[in-house]
Amino acid sequence: MNEIETTEGTEFNNMTSTTRRTFLSLAGAALAGAGAAGCSMIGGDDKSTGSGPAKIDRPLNKSRTLVTYFSVPETDDPNNMTDDEENSTHIVDGKVIGNTQYVAQIIEKRTGAEVFRIETAEELPLDHGTLEDLALEQQEANERPKLKASIPNLEEYDTVFIGYPIWWYDLPMPVYTFLEQNDFSGKNIILFSTHGGNRLGETVGVITEKLSDSTVISNAFTISRDDMDNAEAEVGDWLDSLG
Repeated sequence: MNEIETTEGTEFNNMTSTTRRTFLSLAGAALAGAGAAGCSMIGGDDKSTGSGPAKIDRPLNKSRTLVTYFSVPETDDPNNMTDDEENSTHIVDGKVIGNTQYVAQIIEKRTGAEVFRIETAEELPLDHGTLEDLALEQQEANERPKLKASIPNLEEYDTVFIGYPIWWYDLPMPVYTFLEQNDFSGKNIILFSTHGGNRLGETVGVITEKLSDSTVISNAFTISRDDMDNAEAEVGDWLDSLG
C-alpha cells in the first residue's frame, strides 16, 4: 500500500470488495500513462482540508513536540522487491523503511522531536494481497484494532504530528484507534500522509472533527509514492511554511 493505499502507495476506495478490485484494475490500466508521467493515479484533489489554522501559533519546541506515525512496509529486504513492495517502501542507507516512516524520520531530523510508532498488537501480514484484504475488512466492519503500546507521557507535548498512509481512501483503522484512545485536548495537531494518487482524501476533515478539542492545522502534508526521492526537500519546505 502506499504503505497500503493499497499499501503505502496504491489506493483502496469505498465500494463492495469485488467492485473495488474491478475498479482499481480498470483505473490502473487507464491511468498507467498518467502515472508514468508523474501525475496522480486516482483522483488527486483533497475533498476536505479541515477548518483549522494553516500555521501553528508558536515555534516548535523539540522537547514539547512528538512525531507519531503508522507505517507498514511490505518487506525489509532491499533485494528483488516486487512492484508492490517498492511502492510501499524507501531505502535509506541500505535499510528498507516504509514511506510514511521515512517522512516521520525527516520531520524528526528537522525538528529534533521525539518519535512514537503506532503499531497493532497483532502483527500485520506483509503480503500485499492479504494486507489489502485485511484493510478492507477492517474498514467495512468499522473495526478498531488493538494497539501494541500507548504513549506514556502524552501530556508532556504541546504539538503532535500524526502520519499515516491512505488505505481505501481513508485512514487506516489502527489510526482511528490511536485517535480515539488518546486525549489530544489543547494540543496543536499537524498531519502528514503518503499516497498513491488520492492525496489526503477527506482525512484532514475527519481528524479535525474527531479531535475537536485540539487545534488541527489545516496545512497538512502529503506526498506521492512516486515522489519519495524528493521527500526531504518537500518536507523541509512544508515545515518552513507552518510558521
